[in-house]
Amino acid sequence: MLKGIAPLIIASIVAGGVAFRPSEASAQNSHAVVVQALIDFETALKWEACQDSWHQERDPWLAALRGARNDAEVAQALGVLEVAMKWEAVNDSWRGRRPSWVTEVAAAGSAAQVARLLLDLEQATTWEAMDDSWRTARPGWVSRLQGIAGGGG
Repeated sequence: MLKGIAPLIIASIVAGGVAFRPSEASAQNSHAVVVQALIDFETALKWEACQDSWHQERDPWLAALRGARNDAEVAQALGVLEVAMKWEAVNDSWRGRRPSWVTEVAAAGSAAQVARLLLDLEQATTWEAMDDSWRTARPGWVSRLQGIAGGGG
């Protein structure tokens, strides 16, 4: 009997006595995955695809994104990046999608919502706006986000 309890006690001590419910751990993981996906997308975006002001705005944007306490703050960072992107970086269809997308970004409060919105923006982004490495990185990136978004995107 003690043999089965000992690993639990040790795990509790190692974890500092803090136990997360599976849903909390999952939400934290989803948040971190979406933050990293947004960073990966921005990193693959060519400088020429963004407004000149992005050169000065990028570092504070990255710091705010990395420090985002919740998914609404990640959504806000997504909106800031989209504003920094030039119209030439997105397909013509984005002009029609953008107004409702902006409204959805403002209301987004979950990792699933932010993942769907990021997938929408990425899908509207032209290949010319992305670094060549994106072609190989994209399938795994999309898969991770679709897993959080519930397969949507």
